[in-house]
Amino acid sequence: MRSFALGLVATLALATGLQDAGATPSLPNSDPAAHVSQNLVLAKHNCGKGQYWVPSGYAKKGKYRAGHCAPR
Repeated sequence: MRSFALGLVATLALATGLQDAGATPSLPNSDPAAHVSQNLVLAKHNCGKGQYWVPSGYAKKGKYRAGHCAPR
C-alpha cells in the first residue's frame, strides 16, 4: 500500500513538473520591448495664461521636483 501511494505521489509530481516546464514564455527578441519607451507620445501640458511648463528633474540643490506650471 505504501509503495502504491509513493508511486502515485511520484507520478503526480512528475506530471506537474512537466507541465510547469513548458509554461514559461520565451521572447524571440528583446529589442521590441526595449523600444517601447521611445515610441510613447508625450502628453501636451496646458498651462494657463502667463505660465509655462517646467519639466520634472533635479533642482539646483539636488532635490527632485515633479513637472509643473510656473508663472512667467
